[in-house]
Parts: sequence; C-alpha cells; structure tokens
Amino acid sequence: MAAIEREFGPLRGVVNSAGIARDIPALETSAELFRKILDINLIGTFLVAREAAKAMVANGGGSIVNIASISGQRGNLGRVAYGSSKAGVIQLTRVMAVELATAGVRVNAIAPGPVETPLLKELLTPETRAAWMQVVPMRRPGAPEEMAGTVSFLLDPKKSGFITGQTIGVDGGFGAGGLINP
Repeated sequence: MAAIEREFGPLRGVVNSAGIARDIPALETSAELFRKILDINLIGTFLVAREAAKAMVANGGGSIVNIASISGQRGNLGRVAYGSSKAGVIQLTRVMAVELATAGVRVNAIAPGPVETPLLKELLTPETRAAWMQVVPMRRPGAPEEMAGTVSFLLDPKKSGFITGQTIGVDGGFGAGGLINP
C-alpha cells in the first residue's frame, strides 16, 4: 500500500474484485479446489482489505468495497466452494465495518447476481443461462457498468457516508424473488 500511496497519494478507496468459481457438485469438490477458491476469493479479499484499512486508519478514513455474490446468500447448485467463500466475504465485511467505523473507515459489499462477464460465459451453457434468466425477475444479466455504478456510490463519502457493514444486492431482483416467477 505504501508504494500505491507514493504514486497516487493517500488511499481513500479500495475495491476487492478478484474471484474464481467452478461449477462442481459438493461431493465431487476436492479439498484442494475448495482451498484454492477460498484462498483467492476470501483470504485474498481479507489481506487486501486489512492492508488498505491500515492505510485508511492512518489517513483518517476511507471506503472498502468487497465484491461478494448472490451465491453467498442463497444456495446455488454446484457452487459449494464459491458460495462458501462469498458468504465469508459478506461476514468479513460486517466484522471489519464494526471494527473500523470509529476510525472513519466504511466497509461494504455488493452481491451481484448473474453479470455479463467472461466468467458468466465460461460457467453457463446456453441451457443453464436460459434457466437462470427465468429466476431473475428482470429477465436479463446485469451489465458490468451497473455493478460499477453501485461500487462508485459506495466509495463516495458524500453519497454513502452513513452506510457501512452492508451488502447490496445488484441482482435484477433475484435475491428478492420467490420460488416461482411469472
């Protein structure tokens, strides 16, 4: 973080967006794969957030936005490791928000649903994509720009200065949807 601050000035915002996923049933998921996904999605998020928070505390505050997932809030076939890692990101967000609030550091997350990214294209066959769109009330995947807009809002202390410890669903209504969508 010191090198970043030398180059760009005091650290005021960080977005943790690295992540990997594999669609494999729980009984076929190896411990090695489970650890790899946890290491990247959860441990990596923690390490970056911890180091960013140290710099932000020294600078008088800032905002950390973690990228979680709707899979961290709801059961998702074939995503035992991914869902577990993203549930961990949600809890990490809450705990760090509580611990850092008095230092002026806000910690929030977004929980995207399906987003039109290379990862989505890799994971979904045309058939599974069609099935997903039937359970997303808006009937389409999100756009990366829609995720970025929510992240930008959470980074801006003038717009979201009283928000911390929250995970905002950016999922086309998937998290709010019922079991059957008309």
